[in-house]
Amino acid sequence: MSRFTWAPSAYRLLNGVLCVYKPAEVPARKVVETVKLNLARELNALPCYQHEIPLGQAGVTENISVKDVSKETQTEAIVDWSEHRLVLGNRYEKTDFKIQFVDGISANTSGIFLMGIGKFGMESVNMIAQSKFLRVYHVKGRLGWATDNFTPVGHIIERTSFKHVSRPKLDKVCAAAQANHTRQMYRLHGVNPDSQEAYEMAAQGLIRPSARKSEPVLYGVKCIDFQPPDFTLEIHCINETCQYLRCLVHELALKLKTTAVCSGIRRLRYGFFDTQRALISRQWHLDHIVDNIDSNMDLLTPDRMFVGTQAEKVELLPPDHSAGYLPEDQLMIDHGQDLLEDSALTTGPDCVLENGQFKKK
Repeated sequence: MSRFTWAPSAYRLLNGVLCVYKPAEVPARKVVETVKLNLARELNALPCYQHEIPLGQAGVTENISVKDVSKETQTEAIVDWSEHRLVLGNRYEKTDFKIQFVDGISANTSGIFLMGIGKFGMESVNMIAQSKFLRVYHVKGRLGWATDNFTPVGHIIERTSFKHVSRPKLDKVCAAAQANHTRQMYRLHGVNPDSQEAYEMAAQGLIRPSARKSEPVLYGVKCIDFQPPDFTLEIHCINETCQYLRCLVHELALKLKTTAVCSGIRRLRYGFFDTQRALISRQWHLDHIVDNIDSNMDLLTPDRMFVGTQAEKVELLPPDHSAGYLPEDQLMIDHGQDLLEDSALTTGPDCVLENGQFKKK
């Protein structure tokens, strides 16, 4: 039973950022459609037209006050049938809800899923995308075999032994991957990783890529569970895709002289949004959605939204892949964009924000 008594007032509150927990095996579009259908159904169950509340109250009053049905001295109020539900039908349809999600995850991935509802919500998710927030994943892998798409359901192309793989060896490979991406991040900004300038950049905070569509960057890779053949990695990254994370598991296994598939991916955090703020599927209803939108308003302040928009475009150093093995494998992943091609715009005192995009004054 909803706490709202008037549908239009509840509809006006659907304007902000909604954080849900997407189950595995459910496509992102299906999540959006489910939220729209639930909102339309529950809003239509409330009084939607002006005549509905007065008619309900009049019916109760008449049953209590009328004692003699033979006395019909009072004239009934004229009802405007042009605005009746039986004439117009339901007031809300799923097309009335404008919902846009940011950095969606694949169908077999679970975790934090952000959606913007209404004009303000859609503008907010656009700014969240431009801020390039850090994302945290738990990625599960299974040693001993490889498939054509790096998942257990793919076509098996190889089986290998993994008895020689130990926790320290896996930790060493993860640390090498993290260090390689750290050095690569400095190169993307045209800075020598061993220079004083690199130290000053690191002292200012997280070094983010200049372009949203640049190659993925790993800020942390560590093994949090190792029970052969299964293991779990905690990965902190920006500009990643689920396919990239699956490929990363495969690449790490190759460095260990074995093979592995990615058996599961779970997004634990997206910037300031974590699992404590996410609604599970049985909570995707009107009251919970309105409460979630209201509770997320404190995360949409300027001091939180613009933390990742200060990266500047500089001249790149000549590419050097001798330090690691991950950057040259980007063609295996759906990142066909050129390096920093879209980073012509910078942010600063000479830029303004228009429709969620940073533009020169």
